[in-house]
Amino acid sequence: MGLLKHLNVLYCHGLGSSINCRHATQLQTFFEQQNDVYFEKITGPCMECERVATGYRRKNYLLTLKQCEADLQKHFVLDANNEKWILMATSGACHPALNIAKQHKEKVSGLFLMCPGTGLDMSFVDTIQPGALKYLMKTGSIKYPPSKHGHPALLNIECLQDFLKTSICNSPEKTIDITCPVLIVHGEDDNIVPIENSNKLMQRIASTCKDFYRIPGVDHYFDLDEQVLKRLEKLMDTIRDNQQPQNIRAKI
Repeated sequence: MGLLKHLNVLYCHGLGSSINCRHATQLQTFFEQQNDVYFEKITGPCMECERVATGYRRKNYLLTLKQCEADLQKHFVLDANNEKWILMATSGACHPALNIAKQHKEKVSGLFLMCPGTGLDMSFVDTIQPGALKYLMKTGSIKYPPSKHGHPALLNIECLQDFLKTSICNSPEKTIDITCPVLIVHGEDDNIVPIENSNKLMQRIASTCKDFYRIPGVDHYFDLDEQVLKRLEKLMDTIRDNQQPQNIRAKI
């Protein structure tokens, strides 16, 4: 039997990325130094594998954010042990993480969001390449470029429309009913999601324990530097203070 863990962390990567993205590997290294944390990574809104005669290859099929949210549900909302989780997500995966934190407040003990893809509209497609939105509307789909260690994805109109329809930031409520501790970090020079979107999101979140850090000199694809990790450690300490001792997990 492994060590008993007090805090459960679930990380989900963004569009065009992978389970071995920089944020996933940096968080894993960070939590390996903390004996009371169980850390798990799951596949976010990205590609699925297709078996062919010569082995495996990637196919350009985008798992919808709706499916990503369903996968998150399976991991902890339906957990027979009734454990709480700290959700951590990057970019587009912040969309389902926010929805779950609102819908299942009793199951989420904290949120750490990195450059969250919120407050967007159809025009964000043009950040891929000028004229990409026009091409998408004409052809019905477009390839989304991979991030470091990631995979290209197929972005289609239906997926994008569903994203906008179900985005928590597009709801009419002035206040977003999320009450757990929240940390949001966003690069000041983000070329895909404007940093002001995160500022507006933070203002709407109901939690009285929240922190928003603007990372100077970086764009959408940043590393978790010392200043970010300091704030993350503060978030974890706050959650430790709030967490009940009976919520533990055995790491196998």
